[in-house]
Amino acid sequence: MDSLQRQLATDPRFAESFKGVIIYGVAGANGSGKDALIDLLIAHGFLGFNTGDSLRQISQAVFKTTQRGSNDAPMGRIANGERATYPGGMVDLGLLDWWIRVGHLPEELRPKGLVIGSIRAVGEAQRLKEFGGKLLVVEADPHIRYDRLKMRGRFYEQNISYEQFLEEEAGEMAVGATDPTKFGMAAVIDMADLRIVNNSNDLNGFKTAAKQQLDL
Repeated sequence: MDSLQRQLATDPRFAESFKGVIIYGVAGANGSGKDALIDLLIAHGFLGFNTGDSLRQISQAVFKTTQRGSNDAPMGRIANGERATYPGGMVDLGLLDWWIRVGHLPEELRPKGLVIGSIRAVGEAQRLKEFGGKLLVVEADPHIRYDRLKMRGRFYEQNISYEQFLEEEAGEMAVGATDPTKFGMAAVIDMADLRIVNNSNDLNGFKTAAKQQLDL
């Protein structure tokens, strides 16, 4: 099955089928507000593919944990396995999800566009742009982001210290990394087409500002 999917992902007709489809990729450090931006786009008619949800489910099933933070961490190993298989890693999985679920539908029955998040490797950002997609980066102060992680209550994040939070983030940022199949969020952030700052705890205010920037 995986070889058939790889053939599809690299077939020129696959790329051709996305002509005219609005595609957004969402990136940003943990707790920045990526999920809120994805939810906003879904509420405005986009089909969403949340890579974090997919990876957490697989990591929990295989490793009994959703620990993140480096290429050797459980979630990192799963994500890098995906990236080693597909040219655009999780972006290709999002594109395949669109193609399978709605690609066969007439235009009037299709969602407004596709949003894929979050993007954490350079190869994924490059693949997004090959398909005409735009990279949206959400930014926020690290102390604010840490507080958000503690508040959202995911099991692994409940007991994480601020120092560990920063250490795991450094592993994902991978400053100076050049391998497109591994973590490289620092380089991904530099590839942003649009940056959205989210330092307030006013979720409605963030969504209003994002709607204005995205002209929703």
